[in-house]
Amino acid sequence: MLSGRKSIHCLVLMLLLGGGFAAHAAEPQTWLMTYGTAERVEEQFGHNAIWIRDPEQGVDQVYNFGFFDFDKPGFYREFVFGEMIYFALARSPEEELGYYRWRDREVRAQLLNLTPAQTRRLSDWLEARIQPETRNFAYDYYFYNCSNRVRDALDFALDGALAEFARTRSGRLSFRDHTRRMLADDPLLYLGTLTGLGRPADRPRTLWEEMFLPEVVAESVSVIEIRNDQGEAVPLVLVDTRLYESTRAPDPRTPEPAWGLGLAIAFAGIALLLLPALLLPSRPVMALFGARVWILLVTVSGGLLAFLWLATDHQAAWRNENLLLLNPLVLLLIRFRGGRVEQGAAFLVVAGLAVALLLKLLPGAQWNHELLLGLIPVQLALLWVWYREIRHTT
Repeated sequence: MLSGRKSIHCLVLMLLLGGGFAAHAAEPQTWLMTYGTAERVEEQFGHNAIWIRDPEQGVDQVYNFGFFDFDKPGFYREFVFGEMIYFALARSPEEELGYYRWRDREVRAQLLNLTPAQTRRLSDWLEARIQPETRNFAYDYYFYNCSNRVRDALDFALDGALAEFARTRSGRLSFRDHTRRMLADDPLLYLGTLTGLGRPADRPRTLWEEMFLPEVVAESVSVIEIRNDQGEAVPLVLVDTRLYESTRAPDPRTPEPAWGLGLAIAFAGIALLLLPALLLPSRPVMALFGARVWILLVTVSGGLLAFLWLATDHQAAWRNENLLLLNPLVLLLIRFRGGRVEQGAAFLVVAGLAVALLLKLLPGAQWNHELLLGLIPVQLALLWVWYREIRHTT
């Protein structure tokens, strides 16, 4: 691995020399580093960092805001409640880039057209944020993640020019659409994540907000022009190259509906409910086993959605319309005895399904079409089994 890390570092030095920068080899340089995706959960959205090279000051470090500690006391509680703490570190280019090559993640390097003074000011800003007393920050997946920190650092170096450029431009996709396309190759993670996202994930975003994705930061800086000392408009990016090409397939540019996933939920759920009820009608405990399993699954899922909305800091999980599809009140049907309480719960379940459909006619509705396709037929099948059972017992 060490030889691979050295080869990456040597490649960058060759690019500097071959790109016409030999005469300025002693000048400080700022590189925006963008890393591709991989299969681990924390790698699904890519990553980025800032590489500062300043031979005169003896600086040659990559500043990375993407570190967290699984072994930290209380880590999992913080994760559940949306209170995760990430921290920043600086490490050598050999260690940094060797890791991403080992993980088979694309490495894109962009040399930024910053003056020596700007690079040294940025270097001081970054150094101040890797100190033990200042390196921690409260992490949010969309609103304050690793890429947001890199974005803010570059904006500081550019005296606000990045924010001026991006805050007035519309983002290409919403948080949900980016999540859908980035998780398209992992059905279980796709299903769990998209179910847990509420309406904030569907709101149109500015380009500034869309920079929660490292690839958007990289594409944005590649088209920005800045003013040089003579007042001329010049590109912000001087060199834009791939230091490592991953063998992974590129992520899709746009999301595609996972209709197959919705149909799979519908068929599996209906089979779970109806097969025992139709094949074992004379054995009530077995006939209702699938229905009761489904009721418990819906209750736990709906309860978790309500918990994320009402009791945590996961902003993107608030105001989740999927609670209309996964109504925890369905638990009241589990005895299959009838009565006013059960009838009221059944009415509320049906009303929730109807409201979930009607909301699609209004602007700003949550995108949950696969779940509509998958869950509405199963919930209706559950109500049919419930009604059939109470008719049989009364």
